[in-house]
Amino acid sequence: MAINWASLLGFKGPRRANPAGVAYSNTFNPSNSENVLSLPDYRDHLNDIFETRTADDSRELLKKLFVHDPDVSAAVNAFLTVANTPMVSICRDADGVIDREAQKDLNQLITALTTRFDYTTGFELRPSLNAINEGMRYMVLLRGGLANELVLNKQQIPSQIRMVDSATLEWFERAPAVFKPQQAPAGSNDKISLDIPTFFVSFFRRDPTSIYTTSPFVSAINTVAARQQVINDLYRIMRFTGYPRIEVTVLEEVLKKSAPASVANDSAKLKQWVSEQIQAISNSLSTMRADQAFVHTDAVEAKILNDKNPGAGVNVDNIIGALNAQNQAALRTMSTILGRGESGVNTASVEARLFTMTAEEINEPLAEQWSQMLTMAIRILGHEEATVTVKFRPAEMKSELELETQLVNRQNRLLRDLSYGVIDDDEYHLEMYGRIRPDSAPILSGTGFMDAPQEAEESSAQPSAIDKASSPDDRSEPNGSGTR
Repeated sequence: MAINWASLLGFKGPRRANPAGVAYSNTFNPSNSENVLSLPDYRDHLNDIFETRTADDSRELLKKLFVHDPDVSAAVNAFLTVANTPMVSICRDADGVIDREAQKDLNQLITALTTRFDYTTGFELRPSLNAINEGMRYMVLLRGGLANELVLNKQQIPSQIRMVDSATLEWFERAPAVFKPQQAPAGSNDKISLDIPTFFVSFFRRDPTSIYTTSPFVSAINTVAARQQVINDLYRIMRFTGYPRIEVTVLEEVLKKSAPASVANDSAKLKQWVSEQIQAISNSLSTMRADQAFVHTDAVEAKILNDKNPGAGVNVDNIIGALNAQNQAALRTMSTILGRGESGVNTASVEARLFTMTAEEINEPLAEQWSQMLTMAIRILGHEEATVTVKFRPAEMKSELELETQLVNRQNRLLRDLSYGVIDDDEYHLEMYGRIRPDSAPILSGTGFMDAPQEAEESSAQPSAIDKASSPDDRSEPNGSGTR
């Protein structure tokens, strides 16, 4: 039986679209009548996760840790820096061949999504392509997934990419493996149905037994809290045993002999009087500077506690090392990236390469979602059989000058494939420059231009002027006269 691929793979566009969009953005609060965004208190530096972790769930805790915890923020910054590579989008037809006209429309579409053209409407915050991708990467690390709505204007043309916090999504499964999302925004009791064709989601290493996502950094919460507890304890221990301290012994018998007559014969008053004297001595010592003289009577004996080696009793290197190793494992990063590498240059190179490979993976959800959104957008524009494939350049920690030799070798290989017709001109230009062949450039695919210079060289029998100048004259005599 022949399969009717036209009916099976035929494009059916969205029937209607809301120019204002359906989903709420991450900062929109529908309960705020004035729509004024509240100013943060900027007191993140006072957060103690060990004290506050029981009040919030892991999603709220990670949102705070991404800002104020040194290890977590350093790991996030390293991931975002290494994974920040150029995006390449390729538009192909049903046979897998690059569609030049669709590619041109795709480039204009991306420009329209990331560039402002109407300057008559006041201020407009329209992020660039790099800013959109950075926000998506941040969301992948924070939530373990990505959700966006492709907003269409009245002409059914994509006009905005609205990011949705996946923590506000609720999922329904009314049929096996058929999931429908809805949004439960913070500050509102109304649920927003996102069962619309312009809503897209992608996941980063999601547990296949659940549709809900989890941040890859969740395992760092316990280690960060344990580390915070140890640091708090170390602060307290160091205040008592880490430095030399004055120890005062109050001789109670001598103190009682000095008691006034009005209290000496009353045991209750005498006990209270002794307590008051001890408290007075303690108060005077607690405010005394290290360079002040301590003058006392024979009722007290003063000496230095732990005066020989005050830091000997507090050896925390092993404890901190174990906690750092746990943090490193939970944050999916290497000691070299966090500034703790101590194993030499070779180990650091291997760790850097492993981290680079790990950072590249967070671009996979972005490439998948961009492919889905741009495929839908380009088909709406009239290229119904076109498919957009998005990929990101590999992350590389070497500079461009160090990679120049490898890039030249890669270019030679692609040029030879282009000469033999293995790839076409658009594929070559996309791989080398991230764009299709300019209309002014000649078509070279399959022309064999790589072999033409070699054939010309082999057929030429006359030596060049440089060859004549560099070759010795066989007719000259040993004495250099030049005559036979």
